[in-house]
Parts: sequence; structure tokens; C-alpha cells
Amino acid sequence: MADNYHGEVAQRIATTYEDLSPAHRQIADFILQNPTTAALLNNVELATRCAVSTATATRFARAIGFSQFSEFRDSQIETMRKSESHATRLTKEIDENAGAFDVVNHGMDQDCANLEATRNRLNAQSCADAVEMILEAERIFTFGAGVSQFVSGVLVHGLEPYCRGNAINIGPLGNGSSAMRQVLHCRPGDLVIACSLPHYSTDTIEVAETARARGAQVLCITDRPTSPLSKHGHVTFYADAVRRLLPNSITSAVAVAEGIIAAVANRRSEGMDVHRILDARTQRSAAAGKEMSDDS
Repeated sequence: MADNYHGEVAQRIATTYEDLSPAHRQIADFILQNPTTAALLNNVELATRCAVSTATATRFARAIGFSQFSEFRDSQIETMRKSESHATRLTKEIDENAGAFDVVNHGMDQDCANLEATRNRLNAQSCADAVEMILEAERIFTFGAGVSQFVSGVLVHGLEPYCRGNAINIGPLGNGSSAMRQVLHCRPGDLVIACSLPHYSTDTIEVAETARARGAQVLCITDRPTSPLSKHGHVTFYADAVRRLLPNSITSAVAVAEGIIAAVANRRSEGMDVHRILDARTQRSAAAGKEMSDDS
């Protein structure tokens, strides 16, 4: 990939290279020689690999024309994803010298970095608007294909007690045809929550586009502003999803979903009555199970 690395970052480096400080040239050289590796590094990791300070690595993004480090990293990842298939990238990321503990532990480090980047993207107005959209919706439809279906499931399970049972997953198991049959009945007053991570599902994009065209509000969860889903959301949350040895990670998307649910719970306390009833039912079932065990 290094020989054909003509993404935005490389172009900006070429334009600014002569004006860069020695430390920033060191970073630029590393990126051009190791574009795939560099795209997956946060500012602390990039600084370590280039033997510079974290502040220097962070300032490098601005030195080549990006407003912040996250924008710089997004551009690298976008170029990488356009240049390589998942299979090619994952094959390159295999480290035969790494033990199972190393891979698991480093994966958690990546998820922590994704969560931190996602938190840095959070916007107070978007959070407030999302909660209002949910509280005011007559019906709530959620959809996600592939691994994003699990984010959709978290949303339905968490929101249902606070939405008077009007939250449903319109595409069980990521079934795009089922989702489209449902979304064609959308109308003003409805809310569709769509989640899609790379490689982006055309079904999810079509669901969001159709819902918006029919007058429904659309809330999107995706990984970055360049996602094709992003433009269809009245409100969009960005959940970083980069993960070595996996096509992507849903950790940050689930965290966003759970955060939204908690914010709704904080506003609509009557949902707690549903939880109390469910808790009582669970306790009765446990007591009945104990009695049956004692009788036997």
C-alpha cells in the first residue's frame, strides 16, 4: 500500500513537508512508510512509534492542515478502507509472535482508545436532541445489519420500558427486506434509529433514506462523518470502530446506545415502574423454581 498511498494525508504531507519541523518530518516519514500501521494509532501510540512527545504528535495533525487529531486519523482510516479489503487488511495484521494474552489485551487498549475518541466527539446538543426525539416519537423503529444488529437490539431492549412498548426492531437478524416492509409505513411522528459500521450496509442506508423521505425523524449511529449513513440523520452520533484483526468493533456504538438509553431513563421515570414489575416477576420465578427443587 505504501507505494500507492495517495490519500489526503499523504497529499497534505507532500504540500507541507518542507515547512515541517524535524520532529514533524519524523512523523511524516513514518506515516508514508507505514500507512496502514499509522492509520490505526492514536496520538499517544504514534508519538511512541516516532520517538516524539504526545503533544508533538497531536500538533502534527494541525501542522499539515487538519483541525484536530481525530480528523487526521479519520482521513487515514478512510484511505485505508478504500484501498484494502477487510480480508487483505486482516491478513496483514496477523502477528505470529503475539500470544493470546497479548492480542486480547491490546484489543482492549484499542477499544479504550475508540471509547475516548468517541467521547471526544460527543456533542451536548446532539445528546439533548436525541433524547427529545425519542421522548416525542409516537413509534420507534431500529435497524442494523451485520454486527450493527446487536446495537439495534441493545436500543430496543433498553428503550422499550420508557417508550410504552413502542420500540421495535424492524429487521430481526439484520433482515433488510423485513426492515423495508416496515419502514414504508413510516410517517411524521415516527423515529427510525439506524446503525451502520464499515463496510456500510446498503440496506441500512436505504432504510434511513426512505424513513426520512416519508417524514420520520432519523437518528444515526455510525463511525465517522464520511460514512454514507451520516447525511441521512437529523442527529448523528459517531462511534469509532477501528480494531486490529476484526473488520470493526461495536464497543463504542454500544456505549453510545447505552448512554442514550440512560439519558432517556433520566427523563422518563415511569419506565422504572416497568422494571419493578419485571423484577417482581423474576423474584416470583426464582421462588417457584426453589420450591420445585425442594419438592424434588
